[in-house]
Amino acid sequence: MKANYIKTPQMVLFDYGQTLIAEQKFDGVKGTAAVLQYATRNKYHLSAEQVQSKANEIIREFGRFNPEKRHLFQIEIPNTMFTPYLYESQGIEIALSNSEIDTVFWNAAAPGVPTTGIKDFLGYLKNKGIRTGVISNISYAPSVVAERINRLLPENTFEFIITSSNFIFRKPNKRIFDLALEKAELPPDEVWYIGDHYECDVKGSLNAGLQPVWYIGAIDLPYAMEEGHSIDKNIPTAKTWSEIERYMEI
Repeated sequence: MKANYIKTPQMVLFDYGQTLIAEQKFDGVKGTAAVLQYATRNKYHLSAEQVQSKANEIIREFGRFNPEKRHLFQIEIPNTMFTPYLYESQGIEIALSNSEIDTVFWNAAAPGVPTTGIKDFLGYLKNKGIRTGVISNISYAPSVVAERINRLLPENTFEFIITSSNFIFRKPNKRIFDLALEKAELPPDEVWYIGDHYECDVKGSLNAGLQPVWYIGAIDLPYAMEEGHSIDKNIPTAKTWSEIERYMEI
């Protein structure tokens, strides 16, 4: 729905997960099993289940992937720090670089495909001369994230892909949106931000002065609508990319 007129932007920024790319349900054991195939040393003969159990234990200590509280965790712990500790603390050596581990793990744990209609929508923006970029809360190495996006959306014209793994701050922290505006050299009222997470994407971009659009076509965490958050009815909300196109034609 669209309650009020919204200004056509000079630039549209996108979230990654369940916005640009729909990922399958995360399976950490599958990811770890894929990485362990490259182990040159496994001192305690640990299984993928055992290693992932340790990973989950550490993650619980951080609280970083708690779906009910992840918007409160606004500083990223990149895998370049997490992964070496996870494996080396358990006597495991992997014959891969940190970025290679990210690639192997991610491709096995959460493969993804472009959300339905996103390729056409990106083409629509390109034809209208509207610039594009990405801001993602993600712990994988920036080069790994860029490779996946460019492989799955090869015709994109993203000017930049900002990841929390490279720039410390996680949405909804205003600083990561400010960084994008600096790179774009645009004021916030000339930029839309489209994402699936209400707290991180919608409220975060709104607080930074951007125009949020809540894309729920591939949403995989319905808690965002059920927790009792106060939902602003004036925020444009869409289940399809064609709906968002129509916002731009008004």
